[in-house]
Amino acid sequence: MATSPTEEPGIAALAMQAVDDAKRWARAEVAYGKALVSERGKDAGLGIGLAIAAAGIAQAALAALLVGLVLTLAPHVGTGIATLIVVIAALVVTAILGLLGLSRIRRAFGGAA
Repeated sequence: MATSPTEEPGIAALAMQAVDDAKRWARAEVAYGKALVSERGKDAGLGIGLAIAAAGIAQAALAALLVGLVLTLAPHVGTGIATLIVVIAALVVTAILGLLGLSRIRRAFGGAA
C-alpha cells in the first residue's frame, strides 16, 4: 500500500516533532532566563554602586556636621572639651541606634529581644 500525500504523519514522527519542539522551547527559556538575570544583575550592580556612593557622601556630611559642632562649641568650652563632648554624644547616639538595630534583628530571627 502506497501512502498518499494527504496522509497524516505517524505517531513516531509526531513524537519526534514534539521532542524537537520541547528542546527548542527549553533552549529559548534558558536564553530568556540568562538575559533576564543579566539585565537584573546590571540593575542591581548599578543600584549597589549608587547606594555605596550615597553612603560615602552621607558619611562625609556627618563628619562635616561633627566638625562644625566642635568648632561651634570650641569658643565656649575650649577645643579639647568641645571635641570630647561631640565624640561622647556621637558614641551615645551610635550605641542607641546599634542596640535598637540589634533588638530588631533578634526579633526578626526569633531570638530574645
